[in-house]
This record gives sequence, structure tokens and C-alpha cells, in this order.
Amino acid sequence: MTLGELIRAYRPHLDDASVGVRRSWEETFRYTLRHYPERTQLEDFDLDVLGERMAAAGIQKQFVDGYVNRWRELLKLASQL
Repeated sequence: MTLGELIRAYRPHLDDASVGVRRSWEETFRYTLRHYPERTQLEDFDLDVLGERMAAAGIQKQFVDGYVNRWRELLKLASQL
């Protein structure tokens, strides 16, 4: 599965979420796709590298940790989507 396929498969699960949650996930997807193309295979999607890039860009550690954890949880669901 690619990163783009995972994102498209997960979006319908956000339909019942609040506007804030949906917006937050969309921001997460947009930021990630700036660093990894949609065609990236999930096994090549390196969250540690993404977290390092975010930290190097001056993003606060607490936000980076939350962002990376959010992706880890979504990746666990990938086989079920």
C-alpha cells in the first residue's frame, strides 16, 4: 500500500469526526505529502526522519511527538482499511 492509498482509505473514517479533527488530519496529510510523495510505499515511510525534519524546521517537540504518534496509530490500521 502507498501513502496516498492509505490517506484515501482513511478519509471516509473521518466523515463522522468533528470539523476540528477532520481539519487536523487534513493538515497532517498535507504536511506529510510535502516530504513524501503519495506513491511512497508504507514500508519506505520513515516516521523518525519525518520527525527529525519537523524538529529541524523549528516545530515544537510536543507537536512533533503527537504528529508521529498519530501516524503510528494510522499505520497500525493500514491492513484493516
